[in-house]
Amino acid sequence: MSKFTDCIIGCLIGGLLTYGVVGTSGNVEYIKAAAPSEMQGRGWEILRYEGYQFGSFSRHGGKVWYHVKDLNHSNTYYRVSVSMWGGELQFYYDEPESLSRLNFDNG
Repeated sequence: MSKFTDCIIGCLIGGLLTYGVVGTSGNVEYIKAAAPSEMQGRGWEILRYEGYQFGSFSRHGGKVWYHVKDLNHSNTYYRVSVSMWGGELQFYYDEPESLSRLNFDNG
């Protein structure tokens, strides 16, 4: 092979490794703009934005994290990550966090 071909192959391998390890954040701003209205439609209130994560193969363009409250269940909260896949917002979350609080009367 020629030096030119070796250089092209090296650049492609380097690009794939960089993308796989470091990733990209190209969709983060879109997700941050679009996710609040989608979450409102799900009956969630955003309590706080928790940051973003660079994305690679399974979450191209990044992932944005939120802590939300389920408005239909007042003591239920979720940690939600949102990414883009196929031009559509995708929501990922585990079991809800259920809070139980005791109120004490100091009187």
